[in-house]
Amino acid sequence: MSTKVGIIAEGPIDHALLPVLLERIAWDRANYGWPVAPDDVAEVFQIRKRGHGGVLEAVRNLVSALSTQVYGHAFYVILLDRRTQAVQREVRKLLSKHDRFILGIAIEEIEAWWLADRANTLAWAGLKQSLPKGCRYAAPGYSSEKDDQPKQTLHELTRHSDRFDRTYGEGNVDMAREFAEEYWRQSARLDDLRVQCPRGYQPFEQAVTAEFRSAARRQRRLF
Repeated sequence: MSTKVGIIAEGPIDHALLPVLLERIAWDRANYGWPVAPDDVAEVFQIRKRGHGGVLEAVRNLVSALSTQVYGHAFYVILLDRRTQAVQREVRKLLSKHDRFILGIAIEEIEAWWLADRANTLAWAGLKQSLPKGCRYAAPGYSSEKDDQPKQTLHELTRHSDRFDRTYGEGNVDMAREFAEEYWRQSARLDDLRVQCPRGYQPFEQAVTAEFRSAARRQRRLF
């Protein structure tokens, strides 16, 4: 058995990190043992544009299609950055009469959730023992959810690291995918994400956990 989860997100970094994070939440929080199968809803509806406009278009198309079609997803996850208030309002209106939808808001961006896992981030960057004092991540009392430029923080870490032949820039998908597969898949520190990102990640995790538990109950009834 498996659980297909529809994902609607702004860009490729979200799609690199989110599926593995959902898998860890399923296993660690909901004791959900079936494989998690992420499905990019934008591809289902052949929506090529990304960003918050693409998210809104995908949600509109999905909500319209659900009145006549069955897609077999256990639930749908929509992820937006904090600076998308107008789109958030429109999405909430579209979802007002539908269940099995989770609207997650990353503050500022999903990279904040990545940076919240400090032990794995430093291990990935090879800076666990040699984090330069002057960089953003080394600031006393650093909080990833209060970081107004998490992409810049990751860029700075990769610039200081001798592990990489390139830097993170405005978002390096290969680096995000490497971190997700080699660090989050087996050892994501979800408790650290909850502590570092109480406004964005914590309610998202709670909602996702509830949906996976519901999916597990539905799966058990099939046997």
